[in-house]
Amino acid sequence: MSYEAALNYTSHNMESAQPAEVSCKVKGHYEYSNPESTFVSDWDLTCEQSIQRTSAQVSISLGKFCGSFTFGILADKFGRKTSFSLGALFFIVGSFFCTFSPWYSLFLAGRFALGAASSGLFYPAFTMIVENICLKHRSWMSIAFSASYPVGMIILAIIGYFIQPWRHLQLALTIPSLLLLLNCYLMNESPRWLITNRRYDRVYKILFRQPSHYQVQPVAAAVAPVVTDKKSLEPQGSFSLGERLKNGPLKSIIELFANPNVRKLIFTSYFMFCVTSLSYYVTALNAANMSVSRYLYIIGTGLVDIPSYLVPVIMLRFTGRRITTMFLFLWTGVSLLLVLAVPAGNTTWVVAFAMLGRFGISATYSVVTLYTAELYPTEIRNSALGTCSTFAHVGSISAPFVVDILGALGWYIPTTICGCCVLVAGLLTLTLPETGTGKLSDKVEDTPATVPAEEAEKK
Repeated sequence: MSYEAALNYTSHNMESAQPAEVSCKVKGHYEYSNPESTFVSDWDLTCEQSIQRTSAQVSISLGKFCGSFTFGILADKFGRKTSFSLGALFFIVGSFFCTFSPWYSLFLAGRFALGAASSGLFYPAFTMIVENICLKHRSWMSIAFSASYPVGMIILAIIGYFIQPWRHLQLALTIPSLLLLLNCYLMNESPRWLITNRRYDRVYKILFRQPSHYQVQPVAAAVAPVVTDKKSLEPQGSFSLGERLKNGPLKSIIELFANPNVRKLIFTSYFMFCVTSLSYYVTALNAANMSVSRYLYIIGTGLVDIPSYLVPVIMLRFTGRRITTMFLFLWTGVSLLLVLAVPAGNTTWVVAFAMLGRFGISATYSVVTLYTAELYPTEIRNSALGTCSTFAHVGSISAPFVVDILGALGWYIPTTICGCCVLVAGLLTLTLPETGTGKLSDKVEDTPATVPAEEAEKK
């Protein structure tokens, strides 16, 4: 409407009743500045359907939620390489679904597969580093492995700036993923996992690149006692389904909660991962609420992330896992809460404090992943990392809604929620034992208590 027509229309309705709220698709007009650059234009996700845009990010997080739990169990049961190979297959198939999907539902299914695959690729590979690298080099190698993520973010922003059509951009990200097939072919199974599962011949072949010429004798079976009771001679019934599940696929999950020492560790780890992931994704997705360029914001977060992976390498060498983790949590919480002290219109300082928080949470993420992997024995390590990742993605699933819904109510709300939660996680870190001074445990019975022995003696 023209101004005069709109004024007359509103005045007329005010005399009789309040103007009715109508759909922007019925009476409104909108257009895209560059329709090929967003999937929103392909499926018209505007007006009443605009909330469905959030589901694209939620689908990735749901995939990570399910994949971290599933692939963690598979990695402990069938090996790290098997889990990694399945993750690579899911990633390639999901990428092609996203690229060529004619329907939004199939596009979301592809995003779900990408999320599940990312967990299937990351955690088995990270676990192999932790299990097979000596203590001297474990810290910097694990953090260097995690540092590939911000490098990918920077490359993504640069490619996205030059390749505007989103399907072409997705295809450009899909083609390099085919190299994962070569990686699966060249990768060896984790020797530490093979030793835990008594597959000594394969360990020898991996380490010495030739078949073993030693004969490993199986453990002699115990001599059966003489039976005098006739009832004991009767054949025992088959195991129930519950017993088979308890001793089979769910064994490692049950052991996470059966041992009291492990149980105390796992609940603290769950909260730490959930809060870390929530803060990580909120700081990554919050560009719209801060009114800055999405390309520059993503490049900025990537540039901040790179040094954030270098600082923990130095800190871990001198202060250990526990103090480093606590300090980084406190750094992040204070930085995010300082945003409250900045006026709403001062975008420069708001982004500066948000980047300080991003620096802290990225450094925390790398240390928490290493710390958690060292806390648990080889028997259940990947299950612990997988279930921790599951709770981490409770945070990543919540992040888009925190940014889109709560951020619309107040630009400072997302960072305030994250800052408070991160400070609590930093205090909980004090209940965990230090792991940077000894070797990794292999059996559940060797798991250290939550309160370090030295401190318990002092008390």
